[in-house]
Amino acid sequence: MVLITIILLTIFIFNLTIYWVIFLKIKGKDKKIIKLFYKLFPVIWTLSLVPIPIINSSFLRWYFPLNYSYFDQYWIFFALFGITLTILGIIFTKKANRVYKVKSLDENSSNLVTKGIFKLIRHPVYSAWGLIFLGIAIISDSLTSLIISALVFIILEINAIIEEKLILIPKFGKIYENYIKKTPNRIIPTPLNLLLIIVTMLIVYVGFLNFN
Repeated sequence: MVLITIILLTIFIFNLTIYWVIFLKIKGKDKKIIKLFYKLFPVIWTLSLVPIPIINSSFLRWYFPLNYSYFDQYWIFFALFGITLTILGIIFTKKANRVYKVKSLDENSSNLVTKGIFKLIRHPVYSAWGLIFLGIAIISDSLTSLIISALVFIILEINAIIEEKLILIPKFGKIYENYIKKTPNRIIPTPLNLLLIIVTMLIVYVGFLNFN
């Protein structure tokens, strides 16, 4: 189980690495490779992340004895919150995709997107993935997945920073710098990040109660 989890995480990180290699080394040289990878990128992302909380779920203890229950009798309360986070992540994704579709039909599609969900947050898709993974991790009642959730958020945060430094600021210049001043600089904006901190404290406390 540990080996499978490590392999999936490695695939997830490798997928992001390949994305930046294509952007920095291959972009503009072979459009077929770029188009193919951009289609596979979200698929690989999904297939590498989503199975992690599922295979580490406490509900599979009958098959994987090491999959302990983290929330125990408190699970139902946190499961409802996990479902809320997952739904919120899906909403973020749909709203972002809706804006992207409108942009693709616009003659000025090279313009910076600042409408819709992008008025509230600069990286709604990264936020969505973080929320969805955390939500599924909570629902699956998995200590391993909760720990990995923190790693996923860190990776997404770093990726967002790199994207701004290497792509967005060089491309849009002062326009993007002004956008930064108006829009939250994290993939999880306030007050949602404060809510996540509170929930994290509750999760740690529940774990302390159950394992002591």
